[in-house]
Amino acid sequence: MKKLTTTLSIVSIMALSNSANAGVSTANQTKISNNLSKINMQSHWPQDISLWVENNPGFSKYELEGIGETICSVTEDVGFYTITFWWDLSGSGKIAKVKCY
Repeated sequence: MKKLTTTLSIVSIMALSNSANAGVSTANQTKISNNLSKINMQSHWPQDISLWVENNPGFSKYELEGIGETICSVTEDVGFYTITFWWDLSGSGKIAKVKCY
């Protein structure tokens, strides 16, 4: 059930649309972060090309890479960025990194 809810929430990010550019606009950053928070994953954009996500639900590295690839595929037109999954958003305990290019 957790995976189904996660997939449905991530797919809802597909509503994002914008022409591709170097970074992600503030509006699209907010939309992506809001959808991640629906599945209890807090996020932070330290730069417009870098999304940090906290692994609060406790997904495995493999699951996080799959979530990251899904996010990338449904947001391919919002800009180029990298998703980094952390144990906490203080920047410690990097788990996985996925590039959305």
